Amino acid sequence: MYPAATSSLIGKLVYKLYHHKSNNVLVAEDLSISNMVKNKHLSKRISDASWGTFFKWCADMVSERDGLHFHQVDPKNTSQICSNCGQKSPKKLSLAIRTFNCQACGTSLDRDHNAAINILLKAAAAFRGERWVATLYEARNKNEARDLDLQNATQLMLFDARTGFPTL
Repeated sequence: MYPAATSSLIGKLVYKLYHHKSNNVLVAEDLSISNMVKNKHLSKRISDASWGTFFKWCADMVSERDGLHFHQVDPKNTSQICSNCGQKSPKKLSLAIRTFNCQACGTSLDRDHNAAINILLKAAAAFRGERWVATLYEARNKNEARDLDLQNATQLMLFDARTGFPTL
C-alpha cells in the first residue's frame, strides 16, 4: 500500500479533476507502467507518483457519478502527429523540443497541447466505435469537433518536471 501522503495527494487530484464543472471526460494515455519502471532513471519518480493507483481511482470514480467518462488511449505518436492535418513529424522529436511545428500545414503548438488534442481525438473516435482517428481538420469539416473543447485540452502531469514535486 502507498503512504498516506501519496494516497491523499492522489485522492485530492482525482477529486479536483472530477468535481471541476467543465470536466465530463477524462482521457489518459494507456501507459505501460510496468515497462516504464524498468528505466533506472525514471523508476523511483514513477513509483512515487503512483500512476497505477491514480488511473484505478479515476476508473472507480466514473462508476460513482453520472455523466462522467474515463478512457485510456494508446499514446503512440500523440506528440509526433499534427493534430490539425495528421502529418507525422519526419523525425522523432527529442523531449527538449517543447513546440510542435508541422512542416505540412504550418501549425505551431506547444508539444503537450498538440498531444492532448490528439489524445482527445483518439478518445472521441473510440467513443464513436471507429478504429481510425479523424484529424482535427477532418473533424472540423464534418462538424464533429464542435462538441470537443479543444482549447481547454490539457495534458495532466502528476509532478512538475523541473522540481519533481506534485502539481497540486
